[in-house]
Amino acid sequence: MIETFRGIWRFAGKEQRNIRRSVIACFLGAVFHMFEIAAIYYTILALLDGKTGPATAWQALGLLAVSILGSAVTKYFSQLQQTHAGYFMAANKRVAIGQRMKSVPMGYFNDNSLGELTGVCTTVLDNVETVAPMVLVTMLGGMLNALVFMVMILIFDWRIGLIVVAATAVYLFITSAMEQKSAALAPHRQKSEAKLVEAVLEYIQGMSVVKAYGLDKDSGQAVQKTVDESCEKALGLEHSVAPWMGLRQITVRVFAVALAVCALVLYSGGSLPLTRCLLMLVASFMLYAELESAGNMADNLQMLGASMDKANSIDDTPVMDI
Repeated sequence: MIETFRGIWRFAGKEQRNIRRSVIACFLGAVFHMFEIAAIYYTILALLDGKTGPATAWQALGLLAVSILGSAVTKYFSQLQQTHAGYFMAANKRVAIGQRMKSVPMGYFNDNSLGELTGVCTTVLDNVETVAPMVLVTMLGGMLNALVFMVMILIFDWRIGLIVVAATAVYLFITSAMEQKSAALAPHRQKSEAKLVEAVLEYIQGMSVVKAYGLDKDSGQAVQKTVDESCEKALGLEHSVAPWMGLRQITVRVFAVALAVCALVLYSGGSLPLTRCLLMLVASFMLYAELESAGNMADNLQMLGASMDKANSIDDTPVMDI
């Protein structure tokens, strides 16, 4: 996982600044999201103190308005920087590939397929352009936000905080195990996807020859075989990670219930005030949202890493000494 992060960061090149800005905006968005919890806590305190007048409602509404407005602005800015970074990091790579192809030996395409190169510049880099910045920003931002929430809960009540720490550790362990499982299959999935693009492009480009010599049956069977192979690799990858994804979701739900039960037990024992107990019951539905968001993005890491490795492999193409 860490190596894929480094790979995305190196691949970004000049766009690292925009990715950094997007991560900061994502973190600030989580800070504004905390205003929702503050509004809930303030409302609970007011209700328990018997302050049910309009002033309480307006103050809670003000906190919610700050949360919604701040979250909207930071999310817009974060996504804008992600889009800019994704487009230009892929565009710069396409330009670099084009520049390198100008200097390859004349016999290069006798041993290498133009369709494969086209597939790298289209499907492979399109995957990097669309997914890479989003994965990096969402995972880094989600982990930072989860860490902040975990520290706040530990300060709020260390006993409940230990449950949050345990949930985070188990969730990350399962995600890491899933990444190791998919690491062996993701390169084959990416290779079959690129091969599919290559086969379709070669079929379309050679359509005149196919019609002239009546080769439509043979060419169609070859393309269909490539499609079937790509589907098989994709399903194999999904089947390998599906149990881990389910286990990850179960982990989050179990620890959310454990957090709520712990709050009720501590309140029944008289060691947790009612206000904090109610707040923890509400927070149990919201606390792991950022961690889940980061974990969902981790599902794309290995496929993304294979795509970047494929694009970077063009840099090893031999060139003529001009």
